[in-house]
Amino acid sequence: MSGDHRTLRPRRPGAPGRRRRAPVQTTSVAPKNPDVLTLLADEPHVAMQSGQVLFAEGDPPKSMYVVKSGTLRIRSGGVVYEDVERGGIVGEMALVEHYPARSATVYAMTDSELVAIDEARFLALIAETPYFALRVMQTLSRRLRSMDLRYRPGPLIAREPFEP
Repeated sequence: MSGDHRTLRPRRPGAPGRRRRAPVQTTSVAPKNPDVLTLLADEPHVAMQSGQVLFAEGDPPKSMYVVKSGTLRIRSGGVVYEDVERGGIVGEMALVEHYPARSATVYAMTDSELVAIDEARFLALIAETPYFALRVMQTLSRRLRSMDLRYRPGPLIAREPFEP
């Protein structure tokens, strides 16, 4: 017989030498900070006037932005993609995929305040608060789904499996 030769004996509750177990901590599925602005409450803000362009399609990306107040519009050419209000994000693709140019123009529809998030802060937020990453992914997914509906040639219908 090899290994540890000590014998483990059960102890009675309350017996000397008994250690109390630390309470088990569970992780909730619900986010702790459902409002992204809660994470950014003390961050400096960028003020914009109605009609002011935040960035234009083709510009090199540096940051993403969270809307503290006001409304921004995302547009490409003559197509309006979305109006983004308090708590919404814009420019996230710049930090997720590192593409060298902005894919749309974003401008203020009303006087607005934003929080700029550069790549270092973006990575820190993801590390510190995984819910932040989930929020960015939800935004990307929602926008992709919206574009799918806009450009789908017809209604989605059940199809037979593809057989080669």
